[in-house]
Amino acid sequence: MYKVPDQFYFRLHHPRPRFKSNIENVLIYMASEIVQIGSKPKAEFKQRLNDSIRMFPGNLNSTQKTIDNWRTEIDALFALIQENDQNLEPTYRAVDLAENQDLVKFFKVFCYYFQYPGGFVKNHVNLELINARINFKPAQYILTMLFEAEQKYGIRAGVTKAEVTHCIFNDLRVTRDHRPPLDTWDLISSHGVEYDWTGDVIRYAGDFLDYLVQANLLIRRPNQKYYLNKAEGAAIQRFIKPYENDFNYYNKIESLIREIDGNAFSEDEIKRLMLSKITDLENEWIRYFNTPLSDEFFDTDVISLVTSESTNDSTDTIDLSVILEEIADYSTGNIGSVGEAIIVKHEVKRLELGGRLDLKHLVKFIPTHFAMGYDISSRELDGGIRNIEVKTTTSSREIHFTRFHLTPNEWAVAESYQDRYYVYRLMISKESIKLYILQNPVRLYKEDRIKALPRDGMDVTFDSKSSGFVEELLV
Repeated sequence: MYKVPDQFYFRLHHPRPRFKSNIENVLIYMASEIVQIGSKPKAEFKQRLNDSIRMFPGNLNSTQKTIDNWRTEIDALFALIQENDQNLEPTYRAVDLAENQDLVKFFKVFCYYFQYPGGFVKNHVNLELINARINFKPAQYILTMLFEAEQKYGIRAGVTKAEVTHCIFNDLRVTRDHRPPLDTWDLISSHGVEYDWTGDVIRYAGDFLDYLVQANLLIRRPNQKYYLNKAEGAAIQRFIKPYENDFNYYNKIESLIREIDGNAFSEDEIKRLMLSKITDLENEWIRYFNTPLSDEFFDTDVISLVTSESTNDSTDTIDLSVILEEIADYSTGNIGSVGEAIIVKHEVKRLELGGRLDLKHLVKFIPTHFAMGYDISSRELDGGIRNIEVKTTTSSREIHFTRFHLTPNEWAVAESYQDRYYVYRLMISKESIKLYILQNPVRLYKEDRIKALPRDGMDVTFDSKSSGFVEELLV
């Protein structure tokens, strides 16, 4: 059984959300709720968020402790909430996730910023990490190791949760001393030994590997090994290169360390001073995590998502590259335009199958700057107008999130066009591409068949069983 030498053993850990098995649906729901709450005094914000958590399916009868744990885990791990004066409010990442619903991008950004020490763990844990001189970015290290192994040896390099736990996460020779990633690969590949696979032992490294899968950077095979997703080569290179901006705890506490070294403080006083300084960095960390990256840095390329080396081939019959080449306004850096491109193709096919070849040339994408309140102008089989607003969500795993946002202009236009206004809710994942259609959302709201809450427009929630319908994607 392989064991890290005692002098190099230091176990890394971080908060584990109790909703991990349903994390995609929970994150979009929580981001949307947090944005809807807006900026409120701390007590009111927490109470309203607790009420929202309790309304999530399965939480109605949960204890108050469980509800509080949900809130604090979300706050600690995903930095969706920030403090501003005496108020709590949504962060930039919360707003971006709620409005664009690009979960693949969200996890890329999360993995990009994740580090030890970091704002994802409690202050006393960060103090332990700093005292151990740990400075470690797991995404950069793991992706670099696999990339360099494949480049040098011409192999398909894969690692298990146990290997990453014992040879990377829990070894100071990596997390403190920065052992070259290729040396770690050589260690792993030459072992031929057993590892401790106990769930409690491998859970933290395992969590992070799963986050890299949700970011579409790694794929997991049935042999329990994780491999680079070759379809995401450009994004992987952004992780491998040195980060342009870094949050270096050691630089930020350097002056305090000099002060401590120059005075005769007791151990308790040193601990108090260090914890106070680390606490002062909390809001600075949240601002760092929420620094906007350039628009194209990690925006999801849907072609890469559905053509990645997945064990599920259900999307293989959909050739998105052909579809998107036919749409002049397509941009790989914009999830909304990808969804619109797919729906334009769907509408053309719908008219063809309905025997209205004379109408298909009338299916038009409407550029955003025209502010028409919808994305696509199409036609019914009888020649009538069908105006379509497309709402797209992307995720590595299949999700069932039925919320979307309509701007004030979109809602007003929907009210004006009535039955000629449609919302196409498109959900894209590796496993499937699903399309839900709602006709005349304003009427559905008035008939109490969907829920709509005002927030700079309307936050709409629907039940596909009682409002709208599922339609086969015709591409």
